[in-house]
Amino acid sequence: MKILIVDDEPLARNELKFLIEQLDDIDLVDEADCVEDTLTALLSERYDLLFLDINLIDESGLDLAEKINKMKRPPQIIFATAHDTFAVKAFELNALDYVLKPFESARIEQAVAKARTEKQQITAISIQSDDKIYVLKFDEIVALYVEEGQLHIATVDRQYLLNEPLSNYEKKLPDYFMRIHRSNIINTRHIISAEHWFNHTYQVKLTGNIKLQVSRSYIRAFKEEIGLI
Repeated sequence: MKILIVDDEPLARNELKFLIEQLDDIDLVDEADCVEDTLTALLSERYDLLFLDINLIDESGLDLAEKINKMKRPPQIIFATAHDTFAVKAFELNALDYVLKPFESARIEQAVAKARTEKQQITAISIQSDDKIYVLKFDEIVALYVEEGQLHIATVDRQYLLNEPLSNYEKKLPDYFMRIHRSNIINTRHIISAEHWFNHTYQVKLTGNIKLQVSRSYIRAFKEEIGLI
């Protein structure tokens, strides 16, 4: 699990970082002390969880949480603060938890465990197609792409047509899905091969012989994903 601590008090950050690093399955714990550093960190790393103070030196943590929630794939947010008066507002912003200072080891462990459980629980999405509701497991979704104005969701055994924008689903997908074109999102676990295509782009072949173009804007991210960079 990758975690970012956002707090303008160095002692609070150090204490919280120490407690988190005692837990199992923690891959990364980074720190930020202001809004600018937080947004920079979020652009360079995909965090699973944010511990966010409310009283930051340059902006309210509540306002920052609103901005973060507008990201395509926002991390889960746990507010970590000395004030208990903002809890209602925090949960209105879909906060996962609300932890009070001074921090206690057991309470931090509980909050991180809650985040880990929440992440593991979501394994599928529901869609409506042909006047029916379908539950699609993420692992069985090969790609989502727009063709002739319709959204296609291709799974390992069939295709579903929807009259919805692709952006409606991007935030709901796990990390192993990636956008490769403004009209295409693929499940990287279903990549079979990739070959050079026109105008310095790539064409990727997926399970079910689905072939989609990687546009120039997404070439670098795609190469990094498949290990070419």
